[in-house]
Amino acid sequence: MLKKGDSIGLVACSNGRGRENAGDITRLEELLLNYFSIECVRASTIFKVENERMDRSASKRAEELMKLYQNPEIKAIFDISGGDVANEILPYLDFEIIRKANKPFVGYSDLTVVLNAVWANTGVEGYNYQILHLTGSESKFQLEQFKKVFLDGEKPVFPYEILRKVTKMRGEVIGGNIRCLLKLAGTRYLPDPAGKTILLEAMSGNRNKIATYFAQLDQIGYLEHANGIILGTFSELEKSGRRQEVDEIAQMYMERYNKFLLKTTVVGHNDNAWPFPLGKILEF
Repeated sequence: MLKKGDSIGLVACSNGRGRENAGDITRLEELLLNYFSIECVRASTIFKVENERMDRSASKRAEELMKLYQNPEIKAIFDISGGDVANEILPYLDFEIIRKANKPFVGYSDLTVVLNAVWANTGVEGYNYQILHLTGSESKFQLEQFKKVFLDGEKPVFPYEILRKVTKMRGEVIGGNIRCLLKLAGTRYLPDPAGKTILLEAMSGNRNKIATYFAQLDQIGYLEHANGIILGTFSELEKSGRRQEVDEIAQMYMERYNKFLLKTTVVGHNDNAWPFPLGKILEF
């Protein structure tokens, strides 16, 4: 996907980064240049501004993203934001340009809406990943993961636990953050779940919130028509020692529909999270 001397785009389609985070972004650019000779091109809408409705409007954020898709020097686009407002940009995206550009979009959390909308409307694959992990507490590990996935093109072999097994455990992976995926319900941006594997994780949410998210997924047909589910980390419940409640909720639905259920620790809001492909067929 990438090679030494390539350029990537840095964008913030969701909430803007605070100016206090500027050092992390500069550090990221230095690491990519020093380790991989990769140059970064920043969108103009990365940071929070006083007039968000004007200078970081939905149309402006979408415009900056489309500039990166249309720039032939940019080989991949990495979103360094998160939060709540990524779905505002969806009506302003030109999916035909995105399809022709065929560049991977990489982001996590609220960027679940962009990742899935792009794949549903173009078939262009992406990755659930936060590139700023390169500057975090697991920097050495993340640099190794970045090289394996984005430069060496290694097929990811991630650790997982089988919670429920069926004969056929495969499918194109869709999903990401469970709360943010559900923002796409009822829109043309939500992927068809038929035959797919749904990846689900969450940063916040007690047992009742997670239960209602699963109920909504079920009510829109997602759990019945998918092949199975991969559960990532659910940070709030794990911190309170109640992670098993997520597994139990998912088990109930997967038993109802006779689907497979896997669990992994490498997807979620953690410094040691791996780049995880979306839109690719994985078999277990």
